[in-house]
Amino acid sequence: MSEEEKKNNVEEKTVPRPEGYTIVKYLEFVVIFCFIIGVLLSIPLYKMFKDDKLLSYGVLLAGGLFFWFIGHKFTEVKVNLRVTDKGLEQTRLSGSRFCQKYRLIEWKNMSRYYLNPRGLTQGMDFLVFVYSGNSFRISMPFIRIFEKQKNNDDNLEDFKEVFLEKASKYGVERDFFDG
Repeated sequence: MSEEEKKNNVEEKTVPRPEGYTIVKYLEFVVIFCFIIGVLLSIPLYKMFKDDKLLSYGVLLAGGLFFWFIGHKFTEVKVNLRVTDKGLEQTRLSGSRFCQKYRLIEWKNMSRYYLNPRGLTQGMDFLVFVYSGNSFRISMPFIRIFEKQKNNDDNLEDFKEVFLEKASKYGVERDFFDG
């Protein structure tokens, strides 16, 4: 690999954006789906050890956790979030290619938002509904074994405060079912 290709590869992995809020997020529904697939794929092994109940259930749990880990690592992404007068900007700094490199949601395209300040729904912490395109979602894992960033929750809370202030200024409504 040439020096230029190496340099471009390193730049693509880490883009410094100190003016926003850097968080690590996941596609929690994919991680849960991977856990379920792991449990289902472990059923043949479960049947092999059906005489020993503890071992058979352990096999199911181990299969689920193994696939949960794979799904977790596969969808993990570090992003920088900025709230500007134009809208909400997200820039992927490193991680999963399932997340867009850059996304801007303008205030006029936002219909409403959902915050989960009291932890009513585990795994979904922030959701912005848009008139056209995909909704913007930030999911944080409710099982925190692999904490990539120690101040992840603090950064998300700071981001939410700034977003709430700007959203009310631009007329974006809070979701009716939000606590």
